[in-house]
Amino acid sequence: MAKRLDYLDKAKGLLIILVVIGHIWQSGPVFNTIYAFHMPAFFVISGILLNETESYKKKFGAFLLSRLFAFGIPFIWIEILGCLTDIVRHGINLNVKGYLYNTVTMHFNDPNLWFLMDLFLIELLFFWVIRLLKKKPLIFAAAVVLFAVSFFLPTANHYISTVSGVLYYTLFFACGFCAAEWFKKLHVPACVVSIVAVLAVGLLLGREGERVLSLTTLAFVASGLCGAYAVIQIGKISFPKPINCGLIKAGMNTILIFGTHHFYYAVIGTLLGVSDYRTTPVIPGLIMLFGVAILEIPTIFVINRWVPWLAGKRKSRTLTKQ
Repeated sequence: MAKRLDYLDKAKGLLIILVVIGHIWQSGPVFNTIYAFHMPAFFVISGILLNETESYKKKFGAFLLSRLFAFGIPFIWIEILGCLTDIVRHGINLNVKGYLYNTVTMHFNDPNLWFLMDLFLIELLFFWVIRLLKKKPLIFAAAVVLFAVSFFLPTANHYISTVSGVLYYTLFFACGFCAAEWFKKLHVPACVVSIVAVLAVGLLLGREGERVLSLTTLAFVASGLCGAYAVIQIGKISFPKPINCGLIKAGMNTILIFGTHHFYYAVIGTLLGVSDYRTTPVIPGLIMLFGVAILEIPTIFVINRWVPWLAGKRKSRTLTKQ
């Protein structure tokens, strides 16, 4: 079995924790700072991992099946949980046909499934871009062009808007793939600048709004790349063993946490009387956060032990040192 890059697992673990925090408290400076970089960072790391695994060298049929297994099965049960989450929060507003309609038409009962959809499509796109262009400078140049095109597509149509999102995030994926070695090396000045840039964008500009080609949008692009670099370097820090193990385990199970945490915090939040996560009080929010953490532990254990395919895994994964 190929060696795992533990520091990338730690980086992904930190990012998925930030995702949970950002969903529980959906306003304020912490929320804005998280949203200044966390999703672009996931795409950068995914690009690095594609570069490391070289899975694009497979035949297209094998590559497609591996991506369908990795993303398709989680997509189904996350959508089902999305229906249950909606019922917990808002009551039964749709019948079974309504929920099925949302899934079939890709409107999603769990709106955060856009990430899995975009990543799936980007990986398929990159399979052909890599095969056709071969050289990383050309691959990156193509990603820049696709990124620019994303701003000129009309967003009123749901499906065209989805394509626009795919093209937009292609740039971050390409940066991870083409500049993997740079992202993995520690440059202290670059790390300091990256952290300052993320804080500045998050605190001064807030959360990125409508996607238009502007200096503000380019600032968020820079912030996303800076945040990805910083979180990867943070992943190399040797924390106390329980924290290291916890971050690595979370990073190895990001899809599981991504898919289940909405349901968990929605149930806990409903029991606590929280209905608007833009104004989540501190104490109930902390209860929700720790509640999600506690519930994820048996969830991860059970699924990895008995049904790893639900998380898109062909078998249980064993940690190895780099």
